[in-house]
Amino acid sequence: MEREINLNSSDISVKKIERLSWLLTVVMILVSLLCFTVEIAKAVLIGGLIANISFFFMKRDLVKAMQGLLGAVKVTFLLKYYARLTALALVLFFLIRYGQLAIGGMLLGLSSVVLSIGFSAINQLRRDSLSKKNIDSAIAEIGQGS
Repeated sequence: MEREINLNSSDISVKKIERLSWLLTVVMILVSLLCFTVEIAKAVLIGGLIANISFFFMKRDLVKAMQGLLGAVKVTFLLKYYARLTALALVLFFLIRYGQLAIGGMLLGLSSVVLSIGFSAINQLRRDSLSKKNIDSAIAEIGQGS
């Protein structure tokens, strides 16, 4: 029995997080170019690419895993997850050790996905809070009208 996964629900959308993450990466690169050096902007670009590509593959594998029978795909998903994590650790190790990149810039680029998730969560909380206030005020108006 397969399930359909909705990535575009009214709650936090994974596609919105992806778009926001790429946008944040571009903005951070531009700010780095304007305020710092080209080397820092290059490090932000590399970190952003690593984070966004890793997020894309994680999302793809997770959607595949959630659509099938969980018991059947659990081992495959975990193997892919740990293989990707190991590859990511090796790439970061070699970039830091031999790449002569600005570590701060790379960390800033790597944080693009985390920042986009945080911004999306805060935005969703703000929307939920505003809708709750609107519902509470409507209920209060109905109560006073009686």
